[in-house]
Amino acid sequence: MDYKAKAKEMEAQERELQFDYFNSELALEIGMALIEEAKKRENKICIDIAIAGRRLFHYSSDGNAASNDVMIERKKNTAMYTGHSSLWAHYMLKDMGLSIDEKWHLDPSEYAEVGGAFPIRLKCCPTVIGTITVSGFAHETDHGITVDVLREKHFC
Repeated sequence: MDYKAKAKEMEAQERELQFDYFNSELALEIGMALIEEAKKRENKICIDIAIAGRRLFHYSSDGNAASNDVMIERKKNTAMYTGHSSLWAHYMLKDMGLSIDEKWHLDPSEYAEVGGAFPIRLKCCPTVIGTITVSGFAHETDHGITVDVLREKHFC
C-alpha cells in the first residue's frame, strides 16, 4: 500500500469537508446521522463530537465495551495534536515506519495510531477547532463512515 498517497487522500478530504459554522445543533444532526448510518450497516457505534474542549454530542450503542470510549479519547487526542485525522496520522506513521512514540514522543496509552477521529475546521479558519470521532467498526471504516455521512447529508 502507498501510505504517502493515502495520507494525501486524507488531506484532500480534510480540505473538502470544512464547515461554514459549527454549533451544538449541527453536532446533534451529525451525531444522529452517524447513528442511523451505523444502524443501516448493522453495527454498534460510539460517537463523540467536541469543539474547543466542549463535548457537544456523545453516544454509545447498547452492548458497546468501555474500550470504545477509551479509543475515542485516544483518537481525538491524536487528531487534535496533529491537526489532521487520526487516519492521516496512521498512514504517515506507516510511511515513515515509526510509532507515535518514536515520531512525536506521545504516550500510546493516550494517543492512537488508528483512524476514527476527523478534524472539524471552519472555512474561515485553518485551525482545527474540534473532532468528530467514531469507534466500533474497523478503524478505516470508523473514518469512512464520518466522511460518508458528511458528504451524503451535505453538512459541509
